[in-house]
Amino acid sequence: MNRRWMILGGTGLSLAAGLGIWTWFSRSKTNDGKLPTPEPTPAQPTPEPAKALPKSEVAKTGPAKSSIREGLIKDPTVRESPEAAIARGTGLAWRKPQLAEVVTPDKWLAVRPLSEPGFAARAGAGVDITDAVLRELVGDKELAPGPVVFAIRGAVSDRPSNPFASGHRLSIVPPDHLNFCCTIGVWDPETKQLSTYAASTVPNRTAIVSSALGVQAANMLLPGVFDYVPGSHSNYKKYGFPFSIIGALRQNGAGGGAGALKVLRATTPMGMQGASVSTTTDDNIHCAETPLLEPYDRFSSEGCMVVAGRYTPQEGHTGPWARFLKDAKFKGRSKVTVILANSTQLPVV
Repeated sequence: MNRRWMILGGTGLSLAAGLGIWTWFSRSKTNDGKLPTPEPTPAQPTPEPAKALPKSEVAKTGPAKSSIREGLIKDPTVRESPEAAIARGTGLAWRKPQLAEVVTPDKWLAVRPLSEPGFAARAGAGVDITDAVLRELVGDKELAPGPVVFAIRGAVSDRPSNPFASGHRLSIVPPDHLNFCCTIGVWDPETKQLSTYAASTVPNRTAIVSSALGVQAANMLLPGVFDYVPGSHSNYKKYGFPFSIIGALRQNGAGGGAGALKVLRATTPMGMQGASVSTTTDDNIHCAETPLLEPYDRFSSEGCMVVAGRYTPQEGHTGPWARFLKDAKFKGRSKVTVILANSTQLPVV
């Protein structure tokens, strides 16, 4: 009896299963009675095996910090008022906390533009930078082989950079220690061609105020013709940035340099007027944005000459600074001639 019911139950289950399969089969047919072609399963990308970074790349990653201040005007030809810079700020803490108590907004605003020697009187006048003009500045001094770097204090172009040409016209402006009021360029004596880049050759306002009050030693290099050496600028590890600015020019380095040069040091937090004459050994040439850029400043300088742009290990060299390095061709050279002149030394056109 039990066996008969088991047989009947098994037969019923088999019929039900068969009916289910037939129903699925009939519903799966297309209108022409054929089975549809199954859609292929999308191929899943095979993950690439993780590669171990070389030691040099590991060092580049560093802490999650940037030398770039948010909110800065990126076009170096745009002039910003000191009041707008204070209002703009950055919302970030000072890189050098000891400056926060000394460089108060009222003192930072009180810094005066560099009116001497004659920048204010000649403001708006034009000067031409040519091979002949630079040879006049160099005089009898022997040039180092390769392109020459020149810096014109208190003269600007209406473009962030200008490619090689036989000459460039600049307009005289008094350096205000905030905006890019100077020009740094590359001169090829062999081809008599020059290129120019937005720059600054004066210390920023934070440096002037803090130097005059004894917190740090800022300065402004006096005009002349010098021999610099290729190298890296500074080491920011003590500020949490494990990199130096590579590709810079050093006043002095392992391969030699210009030695001690005459500079002016601020004696009042209001500016460089009436500054005292001193010497320095550390006025380099590097990009304008560095890890020590403080909240209100547009360029980082305690005395170095700087070209608009920046360097980080992640981004490399950017802005006019990158084009400057390409034209200057420092690689493999033991020294580079550097010319610094005030725009008021040049013939007005």
